[in-house]
Amino acid sequence: MTKRGYIRLFSYAVAFALILSSWAIINMTTANSYKAQLELNYQQSLNELSENLDSIETNLTKSVYSNSDKMLMDISKDLYAECSQAKDALSRLPIEQMNLGSTYKFITQSSDYAAYIANKIASNQAISTEEHQNLNKLLKYAQKLNESISDMATIANNGADIDTDDLKAKSVSISSLSNSFSTTSKVFKDYPTLLYDGPFADAVLNRKSQLLEKAEQISRENARDIAAKALGCNISEATYSGEDTGDMPCYTFTYSQKTAGITKKGGYVAYVLYGGKINRSSIDRDNAINLAQSYLKNLGYENMTNTYYAINNNVCVINFAYKKDNVTYYSDLIKVGVSMDNGKIVSFEAQGYLTNHIKRKGFDCKLTKEQAQSKLSKNLKVISCKKCVIPKENGKEANCYEFRCKSSETKEEVLIYINADKGYEEDIMLLLYSDGGTLTK
Repeated sequence: MTKRGYIRLFSYAVAFALILSSWAIINMTTANSYKAQLELNYQQSLNELSENLDSIETNLTKSVYSNSDKMLMDISKDLYAECSQAKDALSRLPIEQMNLGSTYKFITQSSDYAAYIANKIASNQAISTEEHQNLNKLLKYAQKLNESISDMATIANNGADIDTDDLKAKSVSISSLSNSFSTTSKVFKDYPTLLYDGPFADAVLNRKSQLLEKAEQISRENARDIAAKALGCNISEATYSGEDTGDMPCYTFTYSQKTAGITKKGGYVAYVLYGGKINRSSIDRDNAINLAQSYLKNLGYENMTNTYYAINNNVCVINFAYKKDNVTYYSDLIKVGVSMDNGKIVSFEAQGYLTNHIKRKGFDCKLTKEQAQSKLSKNLKVISCKKCVIPKENGKEANCYEFRCKSSETKEEVLIYINADKGYEEDIMLLLYSDGGTLTK
């Protein structure tokens, strides 16, 4: 072979090697891409499963505290729906590799039992003591399982592989994904809601405002006077910035980093927004509540009582509800945000109040407090009781006795709403306490 032939053969060999290397790199990149996508899907499914199990635990807890067939049937329907979603999330995970066989069995049993309870109540059959005890057994297992799956999700979210022998043996890992909990709104559907948003926040905003419909239109200049008071500035400093044409039409004004919306009809302060950041805290919660109460009175909102609060990012947001003749109206909600740095008002939201506040006939009830209390589960010890009116999903309101109770076994606190007219449970809320305020599920 000539020298030129050797050079040509060497060139072909190098080219062939380069082609093989490129092919190997492309295949490796593709495999890594598929693996990353698989791990991402596992990550999302695991987080969904964790959230579903949290909701399952919540509904089982409510079923243990419930003492009426109507409420228990509603809870059973919710429990069945949550179990279906949990099984869907579980079906997208490597069940054998992650040792989730027992989880699938539990979810299936809970789903079947929820359907059984609902069907039995629908057939006008009483739920026995033993069946109540079975719900309690399911709850105890749900608590342990929920904690276990939550730990797995936390480990995965922090970027570590899930530490199981089967996973390591088969080289299956779930990578960290910092935003996995916000990928779909479904993941957060039943996440604990801050009580300062109101335990009935979704229901109170689904009506047309009778208060505004009957009010007269005000001028922009009159709205500026009201905005200056809301923004804490002189009238000349309140700058007109346009109109809000949403469900509650407003004139909008700005001052410094704050914006206020004043309703065109009636001239009510609908909201105050703040674009700045609070970097420190120097006042306490009680001081913040007193400042918020004074602010409400200054704006003309009378008879408002504080119910719950939450502190986040050095802002204390207090939930106020309208109260008259010793009856709290949860439909008429106002939220006031106070800077924990200097006590200034940095947020205000009165949509619930402006949507729902009307002249009411009063609190009519057929049951006494004692009669209503007799409807509670024997597993609960009453801490306090008050009269209240709560909104329903159908747009109506219900007169209730609100019983704040504590479980005799777990010491968990719960709110039970007993219909003051018919005596059945209208709603059940589980209370969660933290340094930043109160949450409910």
